[in-house]
Amino acid sequence: MGQGTSAYDQSELAEFQDLTYFTKREVLHVHKRFGELAPEKMKSHGRNPVLSKEEILALPELAANPFKERILEVFSDNGDGNMNFEQFLDMMSQLSSKAPLETKIDFAFKIYDFNEDGQICENDLQKVILFLVQPAVTGATLTTDERNQVIKNKSTKGKKDEVSLTEEERNHIIRNVISEMDMDDDGSISYLDFKHGMSKLNGFEESFKVTL
Repeated sequence: MGQGTSAYDQSELAEFQDLTYFTKREVLHVHKRFGELAPEKMKSHGRNPVLSKEEILALPELAANPFKERILEVFSDNGDGNMNFEQFLDMMSQLSSKAPLETKIDFAFKIYDFNEDGQICENDLQKVILFLVQPAVTGATLTTDERNQVIKNKSTKGKKDEVSLTEEERNHIIRNVISEMDMDDDGSISYLDFKHGMSKLNGFEESFKVTL
C-alpha cells in the first residue's frame, strides 16, 4: 500500500503536522503503527481504511489503560470506536507527551461525561469508578452493559461478585469527589469545576499519555 515515506506526500504531511502535536516523521511512524494493526486492510483498502474498535484495541500501548474502549468511542466520529487514520492520528496526538495539559483535561472530561450532557453527574462517576477500580483489582472485565447492570444493582451473570467496591462504598467516593470539585454546589461537576480540580492534581497527565 506504500508504507513509510511514500504513504503521504510532503504537503499532506505538512498539513498533519499543523493539525497535531507531531512532526512529519512522527506522523509517518503513527501511520506505520496504524497499518500494523490490520495489514490486510491496508493492502486492500489503501492508506486510510477504517479499522474496527477490536483491531485498534490490539495496540499494546493501550492495553493497560482502563478507559481504552471509552477513549476510542470519544475519538471516533460515530462513537462506535471504529477509526480511520486521521481519527487515530488525532487520538494519538492528544495522548502524546507533547499535548498540553489543557488538551488532556478537555478530552478527559469528555471521557468521564458518559451521557454527554456537559456535566459529570453521579451516574457518570459510577461508571468512572467501575472502569478504574474493578478491572485493576480483580483482573476481570465487565462489558459496558454489565457495568450498567452493576450500577442498577442487577445481575451480571456471575461477574457482579468480582466488582471490588460495594454500592455504599462507591456512593461514598462519589459524594466526596463531588463535594471537593463542585464549586457552584449544583450537585454535578461542570467543565470549569473539572479543569480547576485537574490542573492542581499532580500526575494527572500520566493517566492520559501514550507513547508509540
